[in-house]
Amino acid sequence: MYIPFEQLPDQSRVWVYQANRPLLADEMEQISSFLTHEMNAWAAHGSPLNASFEIRFNQVVIVAVNEDVNEASGCSIDASTRWFKSLGEMLNVDFFDRQIAKIQGEQISLIPITSIKDFILNANLSEEDFIIPLQTADLGQYRNQWLQTVRQSWLKKYFKIASL
Repeated sequence: MYIPFEQLPDQSRVWVYQANRPLLADEMEQISSFLTHEMNAWAAHGSPLNASFEIRFNQVVIVAVNEDVNEASGCSIDASTRWFKSLGEMLNVDFFDRQIAKIQGEQISLIPITSIKDFILNANLSEEDFIIPLQTADLGQYRNQWLQTVRQSWLKKYFKIASL
């Protein structure tokens, strides 16, 4: 069942879906309408899931489930993955393209993983730049320390490699 995002507790489980391009205002409205409808019917083994979402940076959709009420099952998680495949087909967006999202103010710059070393060597990515982690422990972490500096992320190893 869809509930307002701010009503979910910090221990709620989180999934991050990053679009491969900025979303237009009407696309965000379509996504909101679609997800609200789907979450109202979302269940795990017949038990409703208390879930919500929010869209950040006009490009990232955060989905959260209060598993204190009912835990998301493999089948229910698969259903949510299908939502984003359907939305991607409807809007010509890829929510599964795992590029690095560098944050600059309220804008995202996407960096192909295969180009990380070049971005570092050309000073287009620094250890102080903020990125969006595609995995987040829970809603509390998302609310309090979601964005990471490159230095705090798994990308820090590339600075050591680039300096060799």
